[in-house]
Amino acid sequence: MKRQNRKLFKSQGGFSLIEVVASLVIITIILLSFFGLLIQSNKTGKSSEQIIDATYLAQKEMEKMYNYFKSTTIETWESNFPYLAEKDEVNSTGNITRYKVTPSNAKNKEIIIVNAEDISHDNTVRVTIEVYDSRGAILKAKMQNIFSL
Repeated sequence: MKRQNRKLFKSQGGFSLIEVVASLVIITIILLSFFGLLIQSNKTGKSSEQIIDATYLAQKEMEKMYNYFKSTTIETWESNFPYLAEKDEVNSTGNITRYKVTPSNAKNKEIIIVNAEDISHDNTVRVTIEVYDSRGAILKAKMQNIFSL
């Protein structure tokens, strides 16, 4: 056994330069593919977090609407609406009134659009809440509910 160990240490054989370079290239290719996966995973996680935050904001506003419509009547719902000061006259059409809400607790300065559609023949109001990114270009979350008065 000792003789074999001595032979290994005394021999002048080793790896050639081509073998070393080839192994380094293979290791580099493997590492680059893993880095690509990590970067894509990070982007997906960030996008998912933004969607979850936007959904939370929409849910919070919808709960506000639920509490409001629970305590109001068909005659007074429009005059006492919580977003009256933020009414968007330009984009309101027909029986759909649009409100542009800027929440104070928004993490990424999202923009919330609340559309209230009066369906007076049913004594109901359809409320649609849309959450956009800070520029108002990309829709992140949307919720819709019909409230009976």
